[in-house]
Amino acid sequence: MRYTHHEKHMKRFVLLFALLAAGASCRAQVVTLDECQQFAQENYPVIAQQELIEKLAEFNVSNARRNWLPQISVSAMASYLSQVPEIPASLQSLLAIGNVDVGSFSHGLYGASVQVKQPIWDGGLIGAQVAAAKAEGEVSRRNWEAEMYAVRERVNQLYFGTLLLQENIGLADLLIADLERNYRMLESMQTFGTADRNDLDQLRVEILGARQQRAQLVSSRAVYLAMLGVMTGQPFTEETRLERPVAVDLSQSTGDKRPEMALLDAQQQLLDAQRRAVRASVMPQIGAFAWGMYTNPGPDIFRSMKDHCYWSPYVFAGVSLSWNIGGFYTKKNRMAQIALNERRLESQRETFLYNIRLQSMQERAAIAEMQEVMRYDEEIIALRESIRRRTEASVKNGEASVNDLLRDMNAEDRARQNKAAHEVEWLKNIYDLKYTVNE
Repeated sequence: MRYTHHEKHMKRFVLLFALLAAGASCRAQVVTLDECQQFAQENYPVIAQQELIEKLAEFNVSNARRNWLPQISVSAMASYLSQVPEIPASLQSLLAIGNVDVGSFSHGLYGASVQVKQPIWDGGLIGAQVAAAKAEGEVSRRNWEAEMYAVRERVNQLYFGTLLLQENIGLADLLIADLERNYRMLESMQTFGTADRNDLDQLRVEILGARQQRAQLVSSRAVYLAMLGVMTGQPFTEETRLERPVAVDLSQSTGDKRPEMALLDAQQQLLDAQRRAVRASVMPQIGAFAWGMYTNPGPDIFRSMKDHCYWSPYVFAGVSLSWNIGGFYTKKNRMAQIALNERRLESQRETFLYNIRLQSMQERAAIAEMQEVMRYDEEIIALRESIRRRTEASVKNGEASVNDLLRDMNAEDRARQNKAAHEVEWLKNIYDLKYTVNE
């Protein structure tokens, strides 16, 4: 079949696209620990709270600062007075001689007013309220960060558990391949009469047992991957491969970089702001005020007496000084409460650092111990492999039994499993320490 020039280009394009897609698919199947950590943090439900925390903190700070704005109040009233001022009888007689009628006060009192107050000096109360609002927002943010940080430990547990199962599946494949290779060797020996059917059946049972164990490992790995997929929000499948993390060097840090420490610092700042607020609450306050009124009757008494429909506007303005000494009654107790909270906070800080130091010491000891154990793994595997090969040769020459071969093969497989377990455990201890000291 001959293709046109256009069809050849289309065929090349489709082939190139398929290759690229296959390459992308292969790359997508490999997942790293850092990627899982990032996916988990983005997928964790509490991540949505970050924006809410920021907005709430902004509103609280803005509301506290608005206490410096003028405070405006509007009121209106309509009332009836059972008693009103009256002109004395002697004065009324004199006014009557002059034919002067000054009228009388109305029993009705009506009016509307607008009052404006502007703080000038409040002893630092508003500043303390702003600082407290900022500190509360910082406490919420740091608490959120500490909760998000705890996700990393859970991801580590699932990741290294899955990785160990993945390593064991690979070792199971290696064992099955070795068993099948020896099975084929015995089959050829049976042809020449140097092996019997029982030897083949015995190897066949071992192959089936190894496959059964591999199936259990695959099932367990699928469960771990499913749980890791739920945490990360990623569609992990059986084809997903976890990349083995590289070992990292860690300093002698004792956990002072942990987000829990930043949370404790933010809580201390909140207590400092509360102390400032208590001190400011017992200080006098100075402000300016203006009070505009429109009433009937008005301040012009005689005109209001003469004309009951007379409405008069007028303004009061000045400077006010207020001092609520009731705050002194509870100041001592409030300061004592803050002092107790500081002591509790310091105790929490010391306890946290003590636990971190103890945990990091244990993890460093575990890392050193596993490094010492790993020194012998390669040599043990090399010797086990050499023993197994010599036993294979002996079986082939009729000098050893299949039981001897199976014994040595299983011993080699256990040595390889131990090596894989030691390496994964060593890496897990390193990343546990990395989590503990936050590096």
